[in-house]
Amino acid sequence: MPATDPRQHSAEHILTAVFGQLFSGKLLDTRFKGTKVRCDFAVQSGLPIDEIIKQTEATANAIICQNREVTFEQMTAEEAAQYCSLHRLPEETQDVRLVLIGQDVVTPCSGPHVKNTSEIGRLHIRTWNLVEPGLIRLTFVVV
Repeated sequence: MPATDPRQHSAEHILTAVFGQLFSGKLLDTRFKGTKVRCDFAVQSGLPIDEIIKQTEATANAIICQNREVTFEQMTAEEAAQYCSLHRLPEETQDVRLVLIGQDVVTPCSGPHVKNTSEIGRLHIRTWNLVEPGLIRLTFVVV
């Protein structure tokens, strides 16, 4: 299996943070498939899906354009829970590596990432649909 592209992986973290900040969203599933990434997000919003996607893509790209440094911090799961959701980690997880992209994008992850958001390029959400009420499935690429 090929390694995850650090550009895609970092963009997915930004997208996850934006969904959380704008729509109380949570990432439920991610699949890296070649040049595209598929994500499922649970969201809470009364907006039409097209507006949610438009706002999310614009906000994510605004963050990427800020040329933020990407840093990492190791801490206990209890400490990490103060900064971000750990809902996708096994309950028995004791130590967590947090990925910090500026001060407002903080997510747990042990995967590869860029050193600066300037390396990502532009995030483009290619497809999206409402799988069920409150569950958005989308695919994106970085160009």
